[in-house]
Amino acid sequence: MKPEPASISFRSILAEKNFARLWYGQIISSLGDRFYQFALLSVVLGIKGGIEVGKDTARVTFCAMLPGLLFAPLYGWIVDHCSRRWVMIWADLIRACMTLSLLYFWFHDRNLYAVFAVIFLMGALNGLFIPARQAALPQIVTPDKLIPANALISLVGVIANLVGALFATLFVSIFGAPSSFIFNAIGFLTSAWFIFHITADLSPGRQEAIASDAKVGFWRASIEGLDVLREQRELLPLVLVKSAFSFISSMGLITILQQMVVTMDLKTVRALADSLIHFLTHFAPKPPVFDIKTLAFGLFFAAVGLGVGLGIGICGWARKWSHSKALPFASLALLGATLIGFAQFHEYLPAIFGAFALGIVTALILIPIEARLQNDVDDARRGRLFALCNLCTTVSFLLGLAVNLDGRLLKELGPSMLTVAIGATAIGIAGVLALLNASTLSSFWSARQPE
Repeated sequence: MKPEPASISFRSILAEKNFARLWYGQIISSLGDRFYQFALLSVVLGIKGGIEVGKDTARVTFCAMLPGLLFAPLYGWIVDHCSRRWVMIWADLIRACMTLSLLYFWFHDRNLYAVFAVIFLMGALNGLFIPARQAALPQIVTPDKLIPANALISLVGVIANLVGALFATLFVSIFGAPSSFIFNAIGFLTSAWFIFHITADLSPGRQEAIASDAKVGFWRASIEGLDVLREQRELLPLVLVKSAFSFISSMGLITILQQMVVTMDLKTVRALADSLIHFLTHFAPKPPVFDIKTLAFGLFFAAVGLGVGLGIGICGWARKWSHSKALPFASLALLGATLIGFAQFHEYLPAIFGAFALGIVTALILIPIEARLQNDVDDARRGRLFALCNLCTTVSFLLGLAVNLDGRLLKELGPSMLTVAIGATAIGIAGVLALLNASTLSSFWSARQPE
């Protein structure tokens, strides 16, 4: 038994070539995504001078998330009937082309409607890529390695937030937003190149379930994720926790951004910007021009990423604890408490520590849920379950955004009070779901043995 920890260490998983190819490709692609997000943020801040950043961010994000609601049945069907490898490759290639089209639509034509159309299509391709990657992961690593493998996949976001957010802020300040879209396109092309060289068979499972799919047709096969939840009832609460997290995070994101712009003292950020300008003038081809709000957002997301990194480490190191069935419910309640604490901050530096705490709790919610769903669901239907799960989280996220689309609630309650209400809601939802599943909370789930 002593050699077991070494066999599932992060290093041993990265030593598996197929997983490493997926992981490195995702790092580069996610770094490019951060450049894309900050370039879009420059678009948002260019609307009405960024005064209504919360409302405008909600509208842009709503447009990007809407395809996940409209096309979820199609995603599940595609992922379970086509090579997941080629699904990811084509999604990357098309996203690279769409990203480059923004150089014309926004910076040349200033066509906001075309920009929203591209954002919508990018969201559709993101919605296809993610369940394909989720369903493919158990075909690349064995079931006992799913927790650390998912931790490493989540670490991609940490690296992107921590490194990408900071570099994207500097990059946009020095070279301008157009260069960020080019960098993002290069990231997608690199990801496609790495996935192309994965040698594992990522075709969907050819079991009897596939034959039955042909009899019941497209729409019946597309919603078969519901059958999985009916058969394995312990998985439904996990989908509900993940959906609740999605709703809380979408509401919290908008209120926190608004709080940072409207009520928070950003003098710490201004001092940092002055120091960076003085330092970079010795190296940059032209003096950088920092937008204080953009820099504040970049540092905030970097702190969240650092917190997620620590949460990932906790999940990877404390193997038995991360398999606790009570962990997702407790972590959702802790997220609510953290949001209530964050609402009390009016200085930027304490808010950074709050962002770090939010990142830790995020990892403790998502990684155990992701690994459990991958572990417990057979390969033939895993894509459809993740498509259904992503549909639920997308609907929840969109509902959270819809509340803020007209900006009325933010205006009436204020960002701090609304953040407190969101945190209390998270605690309430966690409590109700925990009570409904109290009989399972003292037990642990186990890795499925390879067939």
